[in-house]
Amino acid sequence: MPNTDHKLLRSLQADSNRSIAELAEIVGMSSSAVHRRVRALEAEGAISGYTARLDPRALGLRMQVFVEITLASQSQEAMERFEEAALRFDEILSCHLLSGDADYTLRIAARDLDHFDRIHREALAKLPGVASMKSSFSIREVKAWSGYPVLGD
Repeated sequence: MPNTDHKLLRSLQADSNRSIAELAEIVGMSSSAVHRRVRALEAEGAISGYTARLDPRALGLRMQVFVEITLASQSQEAMERFEEAALRFDEILSCHLLSGDADYTLRIAARDLDHFDRIHREALAKLPGVASMKSSFSIREVKAWSGYPVLGD
């Protein structure tokens, strides 16, 4: 991937609201060339979409909880049932299949303990095939996800 593409991707990750003219100035290319490169990066799948980063605290979501899930069975069918169910709950912000002791880690945002208790009873407890669940509460976020690294050649 050319260095210009790296600069474009980093700039868009930092602020996807930047205009083509601003991006052109950052990378030192014409606006039309930048427009073509951005469209090509979208077509190639390097840019999969544009979103707004929301501040969970501003939304009243003051707790982040990481839930380790161990399934009773690691059969393909059991894993597929679990994953399909996890996708149905908006309260589950992310779900990762893991290696190691736990099978999955979920990330949940909640207003407070009462809200997490409700999420636990109404969503997490309904996930199929769960043998054990272990919750860890984030005390403080040290580094927030701000996008994927754009690696050089």
